[in-house]
Amino acid sequence: MTNEHSFDGNFDVFLADTPESKQLHYNIRYQVYCDEMGFEDKELFPDQQEYDKWDNHSVHFLVRDKHRGHWVGALRLVLPENSSLPFEKHCNLEKKLSTGEYLQSVELSRLCVLKEVRRFSAKRFAPYGILTEENVFENTNVTVLHNYKNLGLILTWGLIRAVALYCKQNNRKDLYLLVAPSLASAIRKVGFSADQIGEPCSHRGKRIPLKCNIENIMANALWKKDYKNGFRVYSDLLKQKTA
Repeated sequence: MTNEHSFDGNFDVFLADTPESKQLHYNIRYQVYCDEMGFEDKELFPDQQEYDKWDNHSVHFLVRDKHRGHWVGALRLVLPENSSLPFEKHCNLEKKLSTGEYLQSVELSRLCVLKEVRRFSAKRFAPYGILTEENVFENTNVTVLHNYKNLGLILTWGLIRAVALYCKQNNRKDLYLLVAPSLASAIRKVGFSADQIGEPCSHRGKRIPLKCNIENIMANALWKKDYKNGFRVYSDLLKQKTA
């Protein structure tokens, strides 16, 4: 049973399967990458929807504060296109992925949480904008989780749980990430196996290429007491509204 101090008791993860939900996803990215961080040129996105060519080959996820209906976080899973993933253009890997590896792989990308649920400036942890273990939670719209010090990471684990379930359902065995050292450390600290597959590179700060195994993520002890709801499909939410 969920309670007021659990992820499941306060948040829902949705797969964005409609144009409306993808617009919500792109707008969260715009707020973080354009408005807050300045990593993308706002002039290129007059509709306040941050997107790129990889979104045509991606699956998009959203996190909602279920009590207030606010959309507070997002990420995408990028599927390989022409034997390529986005992170490969930024770093030198120890070895090129094989055709078979591409068929069972995805890249976790554009992981972001709105600044209203974070303490410090996202530029410290750019481009992901995720709290680290030492950060202290302060006033936000999400008051029900006032005892949690690491709300950014809590939302991250909820998204990763949803991603792992999606990958398992769709026969994707490996998850690739290009992350800041702080996030790489947090991932390993909670027990996810994360193999470094190349030298650190410079992409909006120092970034480390990692490879994670979906079965290992699914077996993590984090999911024993919380994060059990997985993800919902946004179109089902629309059906509930019209029922």
